[in-house]
Amino acid sequence: MYARTSAWKGSAETIERWAEHVGAHVRPMVEQLPGNAGAFFFVDRADGRALTLTLWEDERAAVASDATADQSREKTVAATGVELVERGRWELAARV
Repeated sequence: MYARTSAWKGSAETIERWAEHVGAHVRPMVEQLPGNAGAFFFVDRADGRALTLTLWEDERAAVASDATADQSREKTVAATGVELVERGRWELAARV
């Protein structure tokens, strides 16, 4: 299993717009992508931070969704005003 992460930061207003945007637009899009094994969207309103974590059945599925992820990030920034501060791809090493 592989994971993709995106870390965001912004004002209270932009983080709230981010939370609304991912619920209405990003979550439904991600769950339709081939090989998706889940998605989580975290928010720390007090610190103006948010985190996207998407899970992929294998590396092939994660790589195949890269272009869609890049487009989604761009749309999220444009729609909400948040700043993308970090992104990553991770291989699952252990699971409980």
